[in-house]
Amino acid sequence: MTATLRPMKAADIDAVCTLLHEHMNPNFTAKRWKALFSPVWCAEKHDLGIVAEDNGRIVGVHGHVCSYRVIDGHRERFRNFSSWYILKEYRKSGLGSGMVEMACADPEVTCTVFSLSPKQTDFFKTLGMSVLEEERLLWRKTGKRYDNLELVSDPVKIRQWCDQGDIRVFDDHHDLPVIPVLVMTRCTQCLLFLSRAVKHGGRIYYDVLYRSNPAMFTDRVQDIAEALLPDEDCVLAADRRFTDHDAGGEVEVIKSPRFYKSARVQPRDIDLAYSEISLLGLKLD
Repeated sequence: MTATLRPMKAADIDAVCTLLHEHMNPNFTAKRWKALFSPVWCAEKHDLGIVAEDNGRIVGVHGHVCSYRVIDGHRERFRNFSSWYILKEYRKSGLGSGMVEMACADPEVTCTVFSLSPKQTDFFKTLGMSVLEEERLLWRKTGKRYDNLELVSDPVKIRQWCDQGDIRVFDDHHDLPVIPVLVMTRCTQCLLFLSRAVKHGGRIYYDVLYRSNPAMFTDRVQDIAEALLPDEDCVLAADRRFTDHDAGGEVEVIKSPRFYKSARVQPRDIDLAYSEISLLGLKLD
């Protein structure tokens, strides 16, 4: 059995989604897997991923979710690694490392991995990827008083009051399973995307996937937690790099580190939007 690697094409989507459903995670239907390959975020130089093929049969896939983001006024291309699976009989033949090396070959692209098995951590380090994040911060509702802070959840008002950059991000994620919240004061504002999930013995996590104004988020994060969280066992959670300086909060180790490779973008500018997390509605580890 000899498989070769090539770029994934639109004609491969059905076969890839069937492979992922039948072998990687049968709890996800083929239709749900297809969401990975449907966004129009990156119509220019669209990149679906890499497949391993043996005599016309797809035996492995390394899925990509691509996007363009504006960072400090520069347009940057991102490639989030999503589904990564090779049939057992084709493993240990170099296909896996070959896929990652192909995916990381362009120095102009920032590559990210947000949901990785802990067993693969050392492997990714050997392939030249760096640890993006190992810790998150947690804030709880304490009863602290706050003022000059309003949370807006009405999509019409969010779109009306956001600037053009945030409107684009909001529109791109409008139909995805994320919770948009616009945090407003008299002087400034911050758009948040949150995911809500029950973890660790029933505690509810409101995970921050995106924040448009790091300085405001850092300065007002405890007040945001006071305004946002219900009176239950809940936390507002954010990767440590999402804050500009010490913003308090309890430190929690992430089960499996997030990884990245970039010659152009700093870790603080890499969020979790435009990724498999929102497209598949995944629980953030």
